[in-house]
Amino acid sequence: MAGDAKRKKIAVSIQSEVQFFSVAPLLEELRREPYDVSILIDDYIEDESGYGEMGYSEMAKKTIDLIKEYGFVPKRLTSKKKNMLFDLCLMPYEDKTIKAKCYIKYEYGTLNIKPNLTYVPALLEGFHGFLCQSKITYEMLKAYGATFPVENLRFCNRVSKRESRNGKKILLFAPTYNDLDELAELEKLISLLKKDYYVVIKGHHGTNYLKKNSEKKKAFELLADEYYDSRKNLSDLIIEADVCLFGNSSAIGEALYAKVPCAIFTKDLDYFKLDEIHTTQYKIVKGGFVPWTDKVEDILDIIKQALSADYRKKQNKLSDEIFPQSYRTGSEGYLKVIKYFLHDPIAEDYVMLHDYILKENYKSKKEEIDKLASRNKELVDKIEGLEECVRRMTNKIEDDKKKKLYRIADKIYKIEGRILNGKG
Repeated sequence: MAGDAKRKKIAVSIQSEVQFFSVAPLLEELRREPYDVSILIDDYIEDESGYGEMGYSEMAKKTIDLIKEYGFVPKRLTSKKKNMLFDLCLMPYEDKTIKAKCYIKYEYGTLNIKPNLTYVPALLEGFHGFLCQSKITYEMLKAYGATFPVENLRFCNRVSKRESRNGKKILLFAPTYNDLDELAELEKLISLLKKDYYVVIKGHHGTNYLKKNSEKKKAFELLADEYYDSRKNLSDLIIEADVCLFGNSSAIGEALYAKVPCAIFTKDLDYFKLDEIHTTQYKIVKGGFVPWTDKVEDILDIIKQALSADYRKKQNKLSDEIFPQSYRTGSEGYLKVIKYFLHDPIAEDYVMLHDYILKENYKSKKEEIDKLASRNKELVDKIEGLEECVRRMTNKIEDDKKKKLYRIADKIYKIEGRILNGKG
């Protein structure tokens, strides 16, 4: 139909279950909007870089199954889809496998806890806009483009059903997958926690699928009073918990958002800092908002601190500061940004200017790289010339040595002959 041809094409890139949970309410709203929406999953089947061996293919398959369970129709990112041009693409990280006129970043972690993994140009400079769930990312990501305040959709329409289990308070432990913790230490930690709390463990999708973490996953499943993998929405577990324990994970932002007491166990709070930009958890611990320890034997003490009236008051105050009420507009905040980039003529010019600047920066960098490459070639040629000169000189010296030796040997032979003939 002619009308369908004019519908704006939107791509939503999803790589894992937690990313789906972050945009599920928005996808429901987009069904009612006059857009042609494609939910795209890269299942890595066509990829030859070893992702299948690492577990990414399995993660993609399980993510597709989950999305279908919620009544949506995801599509694999095949070669055909990679060649399509969308009017707008929503994605968590910059990835040009999907072609679009405009790229908007959505967050699946309420706070960017790992600056050296999430604030780097390679992952951000191609985005035209950023959907930010906290004042922190709202301000920080202005360095790369336009930022827009939106709500954490993972908590939409969720009501706490907190009840004790076996007479114990519920403690949610949600470690990240790339922290410095040793398995034996984590096992000891969980055993200590179970003395006083009913321990629910939520596995990170990196723990669930990356094959190098299989032993850690097995230990968590065995030790937890309840264990959930990445198919469970973390937000559901947070609102049911009395207290939460995290490592260097953005899940700390989820607990602060929901105003559930939380603490941190990690070896290095600043492990993921970028240059002199400290990590968010480093700052909130140093600010006295969240208790932290790097020692297993102190774990029960910091959980007790997190549950104290003093820390609860501090954390609630911090929550109000970094997650303002004005951000809490549900899916409407997201839809407003989408409509702006698809229909506003100023936004159209902004996108073109953004791309022009990016292209000029790339051109400038390429010219600099070409100059350096040319200079490097000159130096290599000079070095090769010097090496050839050294080789010639060495050969000449060796030849001269041999000639000299021959002359000396010849004299010796002559003298020897004269002596043997009785002439000298």
